[in-house]
Amino acid sequence: MTPFIGVLYPVSIVLLVLWGITRIGYAIDDRYVRVVLGGATLRKVALADIESVDTKWAAWNEHWCNALLPFGRVVRIRRRSGLIRNFIITPVDRDEFIRQLRERLVANRR
Repeated sequence: MTPFIGVLYPVSIVLLVLWGITRIGYAIDDRYVRVVLGGATLRKVALADIESVDTKWAAWNEHWCNALLPFGRVVRIRRRSGLIRNFIITPVDRDEFIRQLRERLVANRR
């Protein structure tokens, strides 16, 4: 194997992972907040399990960031159950996402 090929594989894998991270999206439906990649759900949090939503960072969290520098985009979803209760996402317009999620939470609790 030539040195070029030996370097090309790891660099390609890193670039593919970074590209994939930037393609992660978030969706809110009637029952869940979903983390999606290319139409496939990677992770979901039940609306009934959400305790609160804010813009604080938590040291102990499960994070699904879609930005290399997520500062100013962080949304923390605090769950009622689970070992790791803080769920961090980084939607492009966090204020609009929080507004939509809070509306859905109010409608879901009626």
